[in-house]
Amino acid sequence: MSIRVTVVGLGLIGSSIGLSSKQSKTKFEVIGHDKDSEAAKRAFKAGCVDRTEWNLISACSGADLIVLCIPMAGIAETLRAVAPTLKPGGVITDTAALKLPVLAWAREALPDNTRFVGGHPVLSGQHAMTAEPSADLLSGAVYCLTPATNTPPDALQLVSAWVEAMGAVPYFLDAAEHDGLIAGLEQAPLLLATALQMVTGASPARRELMQLSGADFASMTQPVAGNAENRVDLCIHNATNLQRWLEALQSRLAALCDYVGSQDRESLLRAFATAAAMREEWSKKGVEGSTTDYSDFGMRQMLFGDNFRQRKPGGE
Repeated sequence: MSIRVTVVGLGLIGSSIGLSSKQSKTKFEVIGHDKDSEAAKRAFKAGCVDRTEWNLISACSGADLIVLCIPMAGIAETLRAVAPTLKPGGVITDTAALKLPVLAWAREALPDNTRFVGGHPVLSGQHAMTAEPSADLLSGAVYCLTPATNTPPDALQLVSAWVEAMGAVPYFLDAAEHDGLIAGLEQAPLLLATALQMVTGASPARRELMQLSGADFASMTQPVAGNAENRVDLCIHNATNLQRWLEALQSRLAALCDYVGSQDRESLLRAFATAAAMREEWSKKGVEGSTTDYSDFGMRQMLFGDNFRQRKPGGE
C-alpha cells in the first residue's frame, strides 16, 4: 500500500520533493498541484509527480501527507482552504524558511485533530545554486522539523521517515530557535548582499565595476536574485531576530572600517585569521541528525513544551 503525498507548489523545491519521494525505496504516490498550470504541466512531464490536479481541494483530498511548497504569503490562506477536507489522521507540513508564523497560522486554521509539523529543507553547496528540479536536491541536506507542542508522535514519525526516505537528515529544534538562527544564516546575508549591490549599482563608476566584477562579487550578491515580495515577508515576519543580527554586523563592520582607516595591520590580520579559522571549522562540519524516540515524544512535550529539541548526542 502506497503513501499518498500531495505537493502544493511545483517550483524547484516542490518538484524536487516530488522526484525524491517517487524515487525513494518507500512507495509514495505523489499528487501535484500548482495554481500555475504551466508549472504543473512541466512537473508532470519531468516525472516529478504521478499526476496533477488543477483543483487544490481535489489534490489534497485523501492525502496522507500534504506538503506546502509555496511562498509564506499564501500559506495561511491555503491552510484555511484545505482544512475542511483533510483526511482523518492526515499530516500537513511545509517548507517555509520561517516556522513561528506558520505554526501560528496552522493553529488558527486547522481543526484540533489535524497534525501539523513545520519543515524547512536547508540546501547547501552546489544544490543551493541549481535551477532545475532534481531527485538529489535534498540528498544529505539538513531538514529542519519544528513540531508543535501537541504534535502526536506518529505524525512526527511519518514526516521524519518521509524526510529520511528522500535522503535528507531530520533535525529537530524549537521553532523560535530556528527562526533566530535563520535570521543570521539567510536573511542577514540577503540584506548584506542587497546593500552591496545597491552601493555598487548606484556608483558613478557603475560601468567599470560591471566590467571588473568577477566570481567573488557574483557569489556575494547571489542572494538578491529572486522574488522580492517573498523576501520582504521573511524579513518582516522575523524582524526582531533580524534586527539583532544586523546590529551585531554593524558593530563588526564599524570595527573593520576603523582598522582600514587607521591602517591597523595587526588588527586586520587578526580579524582575517580568526574568520578563516572559523570558516575552516564550519566547512568540516558533519550533518547532525537525530534519533528520536517517538514513544517518548509526547511526554517530553508535556514536560518541556516548545523548549523540547532532540539532538545528536554530544551536540549543543
